[in-house]
Amino acid sequence: MYNDVKNEMKELLLKKARGYDVEEKEVVLDKNKQNSGKVKITKKHIPPDVNAIMLVRNLIDNNKW
Repeated sequence: MYNDVKNEMKELLLKKARGYDVEEKEVVLDKNKQNSGKVKITKKHIPPDVNAIMLVRNLIDNNKW
C-alpha cells in the first residue's frame, strides 16, 4: 500500500510540475435564477508550478526519485 501512495504522489507532483487542463462545469440559471437544465463547460489550463518543478529537479539530482 505504501508503494501505491508513493507512486500516486509522484504522479500528482509531476502533473503539477507539467501543468494540466481541467473542465469546469457550471449550471446555467434562467432570468428568474432557476435551474435552466443547461450546463456550461469551460476548459481551463493550470500552468506548471515552479515550486513543483524545483522539487522534482532536486529529487532527481539527489537520486531520491
